Amino acid sequence: MPATSIAWSPPSRPPGRRSADCGRPVIPSPPGTGAGMHGYPEMDRTPSPPGFHAAVHRGLAALCLIFLCAVAPVPGHASPDPGELSSALTRLEQAVLENPWRASRELDTLRSRLASAPAPLRLRYHLLQANALVWLYHQERLREALHAARKLVQPDTPRSTQLELAVLEGIAARRDVDYEKSARVLERARDRARQYDQPEMLALALTELAFTRSLNGYHDTALTELQEAWTLASTLNSPFLIAVIEETLGAVYGYIGEYDTSVHHYQRALATYNDLGYLAYQAEAINGLAITHRYAEKWNAAIAYFQRYREITENNQSEHNRFVAWYGLGMTYAEKGDCPTALTAIEKALEAGGPEDFRAELYKRQAVCMAEAGRESEARQALDRARQIFAALPELRDTQWAIDVQRAEALTLERLGDHEAAFDRLLAYHEQSSALQARESSERLMELRVSMENARKDMEIDLLRQQARTDALELTQRDQRLREQRILTGGLAALILMVALIVLLQWRNARRLHRLSTRDELTGLHNRRHVFSLLERLVQRLPVERGQLSIILLDVDDFKQVNDRYGHPVGDRWLKTIADLAHPLLRGGDTMARLGGEEFLVVLPRADRHQARTVAQRLVERIRDFRLPLPDGTAVRVTVSVGVASFGADCADVQALYSAADRALYAAKSRGKDQVVMAPLPA
Repeated sequence: MPATSIAWSPPSRPPGRRSADCGRPVIPSPPGTGAGMHGYPEMDRTPSPPGFHAAVHRGLAALCLIFLCAVAPVPGHASPDPGELSSALTRLEQAVLENPWRASRELDTLRSRLASAPAPLRLRYHLLQANALVWLYHQERLREALHAARKLVQPDTPRSTQLELAVLEGIAARRDVDYEKSARVLERARDRARQYDQPEMLALALTELAFTRSLNGYHDTALTELQEAWTLASTLNSPFLIAVIEETLGAVYGYIGEYDTSVHHYQRALATYNDLGYLAYQAEAINGLAITHRYAEKWNAAIAYFQRYREITENNQSEHNRFVAWYGLGMTYAEKGDCPTALTAIEKALEAGGPEDFRAELYKRQAVCMAEAGRESEARQALDRARQIFAALPELRDTQWAIDVQRAEALTLERLGDHEAAFDRLLAYHEQSSALQARESSERLMELRVSMENARKDMEIDLLRQQARTDALELTQRDQRLREQRILTGGLAALILMVALIVLLQWRNARRLHRLSTRDELTGLHNRRHVFSLLERLVQRLPVERGQLSIILLDVDDFKQVNDRYGHPVGDRWLKTIADLAHPLLRGGDTMARLGGEEFLVVLPRADRHQARTVAQRLVERIRDFRLPLPDGTAVRVTVSVGVASFGADCADVQALYSAADRALYAAKSRGKDQVVMAPLPA
C-alpha cells in the first residue's frame, strides 16, 4: 500500500505575473455610491493565492470610482456634441457597473463617433473604456486606452478626472506585476487627493494602494490604510465604497490566513452588491469566497461557490471567466482528493486558455491525479509542461511556484509507488523552500534596516537645523532632542525585537523541516533515512567482541489482501495500530521506524539475541491477539513475521546486520508466517 506521507496544501501566495491582480475599473457611477473591489491571489493563493493562493489564484474584482465631476463638461471647453454620444456614455456609465461585458461591446460600436467629438468627451470615452477593459482582462487594450486618455488631459481637466486616471494607471501597473511602480503612482494619487480635498478619491487611492502593498507582503501597512479608507467611506455614507473596502479586507485577510475574518468581509461586500444589483461585483465576491474556502480546506463550500460563480458568468462569452471557474473547480477537487472529477475540470480549464503561470499550477495537480489513476506517461508529460512554463518565465524562476514542481513530482512518484525517489524529491523541495524563505527574510530585514537608518539620518538633519536657531529657542530644542532620542531608542528596540522574532521563526521552521525529514507522516514513527543513520552511529561505537545491539525486522503478513478487501484506509489504520501496539514493549532507548509499505524496523541498543527474541515474540503475540474494529461491527485481524539479528563478528556493520535480519524474516515467511526467526549464530 502506498504510504500517504506527502500532502498537498494550497500555496500561500499566488504565482507571479497576472496572478495577483485582475484590476478594478474606475468609472463614473451614481452619486452616493462608492467604488472598487478586490479579490486575492488566485483567480487563484493565490492565490492565495498562495494561491492562488494563488494564486488563477482568483480574478480580482474591479475598482469603480464615482465622480460626478468626472462626467461633467470640462470648464472652458463647451462641447459641440452634447447629444447622442454624451447621452450614450452617460447610460453606459451605469451599465459598466451592472454588466461590464455588454457595456464593452456597446462602447466598441461608439468608437467611430470619436473623430468629431471634443477632447473632454473623448477623454470621458477612453476612461469609460478603460474601466470596461479592466473587467475583460484585456491588458494591452487597457494600456492603449489609458495612453489615449493621458494625451487628452489638460491643465484645466477636473482634478477628480486626473485622479481617476492616476488610480487606473496604478491598477494597470499592478496587473503588469510592477508593484513598485503601482505603489508610486497610487501614493501620488493619495497625496494629491489629500491636497485637493477629494475624500472619495482619497478612500479609493488608499484602498488600491493597500491592495498593492498586500501583494508585496506588507499586510500590516495595508490594513492600516484600509482602516483609514473605511473611516472615510463611513463618513461619506457610501455603501458601495464600503463594500469595495470590505471586499479588499477579505482579500488581505485571505492572504494572511485568517480565513474566517476573510469570509466575514466578503459576505458583507456580497450583500451590498446584491442590493445594488451589480452582477460582475457579485461574481467576483463569490469567487473570493470560493478561494477563501478552498484555502481553508472547506472543499464542499468552495465547490459550491465556484459553481455559483460559473453560473453567473457563463453567459458572458468570456474565456477568462470560464477559465477562472474551471480552474477553481479543478484545483479544489484535486485538493479534496476527488481526482476523477478534478481531471475533468482541469481539462476544461486548460481548454479555456488562461495565463501561463496558472496553467502550470493546473499541470502540477493534473500530474498527481494522473499518477493516482496509474497514467504514468501522461503524469510525467504534465510535469514536463509545468517545468517548461516556469523555464519560459524568468520572473518565476527560483520562486516558490517553480520550486513547488518538485513537490508535485514527489507526490506523483509516491502515487506511482517509487517512495525512495519521492522522498528525495520532497527533501530537495524542503531544502530549496527553506533557502528561499531565508533569502526573502534576509532581504526584508535589510529593507527594514535601510528604512530605519534613513529615518535616523533624517532626525539628525532636523536636529542640526534646530541647533541653528536663536538662543531663545534653546530650551525648546533640548526638549525636542530628548523626545527624538526616545523615538530613536524605541525604534532600535523594535528593530532588535523584530530581528529576534525573525531568528525565532527561522529556528522553528528549521525544526519543523527536520521533523518532516525524519518522521513517517502516517505512523509518526521515524523513517528509513533516520533509523539507518542511527544504526550506523550505534554500530560504529560498539566493540565487536562484547557490544550488545539487536534489531527486529517486522513485516505484516498478506497486507495486500487487507488493502484489497477492506480498503487502504483500513490498511493505514493497521499500520498506525502496529506502531501503537509496539510502543509499550519498547524501552526508553529503543527506536522503531517504518521503512516503507508494511515493513518496520526496531533497534534495541544494549540487548542480546535472547532479550531481542523475547521482545519480538511479545510483539508478534500482541499483534496476533488484537482485533481492529470496523464501522460495520466486524473486526480485522493481521499477523506479522519477524526476523531478529544481533551485532557480532559476522554482523559487525549495518549492511551485514540488516541482511541477517532480512534473511531471518524471509525464513519466517517461508515457514508459515506469524512467527519469529532468529538469524543463526556464526559457525
